[in-house]
Amino acid sequence: MNIKTLINPRRFNRISKEYISRTGLSLVLVNLNGDIAYGKSQCTLCEKLLGRPEKALIDNCRSKMISIVNEAFRWGEGYISTCPIGLIIFAVPIVSCKKLAGGFLSGFSVFPEMKKDMDEEILRNLKEFCDLDYNLKLDKNDLKVISRKDIRDRVSLLFMLTSKYRINDINYLKEINEQCVQQYKIANFLEDLIRSTYDVRKKIFDKQDEIIQAVKLGDKAKGKEILNEFLGSIIFESGMNFEIMKMRIIELVVIISRAAREAGVEARELLGLNYSYFIELNKVKDQDELLYKLNEILESFIDKISKSTDREKMVKIFKMREYINLNFTKNIKASDVAKASLLSVSRALHLFKEETGMSFSDYMTKLRIDYAKYLLLNTEFNIEDIASLAGFYDQSHFSKYFKKKERITPFRFRLKHRSV
Repeated sequence: MNIKTLINPRRFNRISKEYISRTGLSLVLVNLNGDIAYGKSQCTLCEKLLGRPEKALIDNCRSKMISIVNEAFRWGEGYISTCPIGLIIFAVPIVSCKKLAGGFLSGFSVFPEMKKDMDEEILRNLKEFCDLDYNLKLDKNDLKVISRKDIRDRVSLLFMLTSKYRINDINYLKEINEQCVQQYKIANFLEDLIRSTYDVRKKIFDKQDEIIQAVKLGDKAKGKEILNEFLGSIIFESGMNFEIMKMRIIELVVIISRAAREAGVEARELLGLNYSYFIELNKVKDQDELLYKLNEILESFIDKISKSTDREKMVKIFKMREYINLNFTKNIKASDVAKASLLSVSRALHLFKEETGMSFSDYMTKLRIDYAKYLLLNTEFNIEDIASLAGFYDQSHFSKYFKKKERITPFRFRLKHRSV
């Protein structure tokens, strides 16, 4: 996809103007060939030092931009790296229809601890690409200095802007990131297993039982958490043998299927599900895909059980809360929450209040205030931006509800707790 088709000059200028005014950093948009689609220049330091453009350096710079945009896409989040001469740069991928179209790049700066010896490193790196005048001097005032925390905040801001201007497939990037997080959690669990004296086979059976309980209760979050430990155990037991892992996973699917039948899912429906699952699993040739596929199957079983279990009320509440927890920063309505739990609006509101002791609007406000508190304490975003990020109409609306709940203004809350 042509990145210029997705982002026209007017839209880029709006994003760029807002980003640059808030960060002081330059911003460019690159395509998959590393060509700059929009943005005057990502960095003029090299040309300024050399007094001329250098083809080898430009080509290497282009390759680096392609590389970090692809890495950002692979991880489903902003990716921080260094340019050929050593400056800190980061990329935020732009995705449409689940395909990478290009990315925003920014940074072109140094961390405070780097500045002392950065002139020597830059000059040393430049020598790899061209003949350099040994008397060349770098004015350290040319270097933008930014902390690690500020870099992370800039990445978050860029992601927020791509969402705000609706130019990114944020949900797909979250899906990619979830896969990466799953792999990370499994890797950590594997390290614990290696250092421990666990009976791994017993642990596998224990985890199977815990997964079954989570499935029967319709608890996706708990089910996924336990599933990662189960997967870590079978990876350890199998010695990374792919076919043994696949066999263990198919066994788990059979066990979950039996639990689903006991929970009331129709045998005919399960027969069709199992057949399709086994076909999908047999086609998988990659370990990461196998692990993620099991995650999808687990979710599917939980969804089926949720529709047929006697604990319908509990499942409905769980679905409403899950939907609200995922979407509370958006302008969602009671009808959206009711739809997520397949209830009428009046029934959903009544059931939600009955089970949680809170109205839908009060629960939403609580989540938004809690998220706003986190942003106040852990980011440098201004109050107006935090109001928007947390889902309030404007700063006035945010301040009114914040003061009502916390008995202090957002500004004083940040001041008070950051000075502790």
